Amino acid sequence: MHLKSIIAPAVTVLCLLWAGGQGARGAVLWNEAVDGDLSGEFSSPQVVVATLGELTVSGTIGRNGNSGATDGSDADYLTIMLPEGLEIVSVSVQGYFSTEGNPGGGSFLGYREAASFGGQGFSDIDGWVIFSDDFPDLLPALEQPFLGEGDHAFWIQETNPSIVEYSLSFQVVPEPSLGLLMGFASLLILGLRKRR
Repeated sequence: MHLKSIIAPAVTVLCLLWAGGQGARGAVLWNEAVDGDLSGEFSSPQVVVATLGELTVSGTIGRNGNSGATDGSDADYLTIMLPEGLEIVSVSVQGYFSTEGNPGGGSFLGYREAASFGGQGFSDIDGWVIFSDDFPDLLPALEQPFLGEGDHAFWIQETNPSIVEYSLSFQVVPEPSLGLLMGFASLLILGLRKRR
């Protein structure tokens, strides 16, 4: 048995699995213009359940009359529940612009692997980043290679006296199947042994 006869079917299966995962694109987790204001309470974020695909969260933060931020302006608190078998592999900025004032260097995004935040201090978060429109992926800045199953809380706040509209994209994919990876490795080893 030649190595090509082993690798070709394995590559085909992997391509089909990848293509199947690409079907669920563009779903909206939360859009404040349609779904209402995200929670301004750090102890009880708005809870949403993730599905497979590219999911978006859109909102407005800053001095727009709502509350929840440490300086009294609007902050958004969101918890994404990630079911078993799924993981978030990137969080990117799809849209970011100021409708009033100057956002300066960007807005604050805090992260905690939990359902909520215990407070609004740096000891209450696992990671944070100042983001604007030029971030392809926020996870490395949050020191998270990916987010696995469970609860993931996000705190979004403008750091300047301005109003900012943002849109974040969460890329949710299936966790790599250990069985699939082991099967592929076994096929590869068998192919190499038979070749000798």
